[in-house]
Amino acid sequence: MRRKGPIRILALDLHPRCFGYVVVENSSRLLDWGVCSCRRKGRPSDVLIQRRLRSLLRLWRPSLLVIRSSQQIQPRQKLPREQILKGIVTEARTYRVCIRLLGLAKERAEKQTKYERAREVAKRFPERLPLKRKPWESEHYSISIFEALAVALMYSGGASKDKVTSSGTRT
Repeated sequence: MRRKGPIRILALDLHPRCFGYVVVENSSRLLDWGVCSCRRKGRPSDVLIQRRLRSLLRLWRPSLLVIRSSQQIQPRQKLPREQILKGIVTEARTYRVCIRLLGLAKERAEKQTKYERAREVAKRFPERLPLKRKPWESEHYSISIFEALAVALMYSGGASKDKVTSSGTRT
């Protein structure tokens, strides 16, 4: 069944206690962007999914949810990430949204930094790009937004896909 109307993509850049998100329509129109976080004790996956992601899915009704998958996850971060992914898949099923997991193989091959990728994305969507940080400074929170936007553009541009899931089934 073909979808009539514009294709709306919700792209996520996951971290242990937050995620950057971008909503893009037809890969040419940026609708919404931001960072959702949870700084409470306990399981952040519940709060991130139930309060933050659910409201985004309800508001924008995307046809596709694209998530950046990292190949190099430290062992102690692997379990919380898997819990968040499992919750995202369950939530996406309730809203009948397809899910795609993408790796950044192209950027890894070119050995670009996050700031360089963000600068390339900012050429296409002229949003406020944070200043380049010094090695001892912490990463600016908006870099996660640009990472999510890079994933959305990579998917809509037909770049190579590492892993693909459709409504929770991995292939």
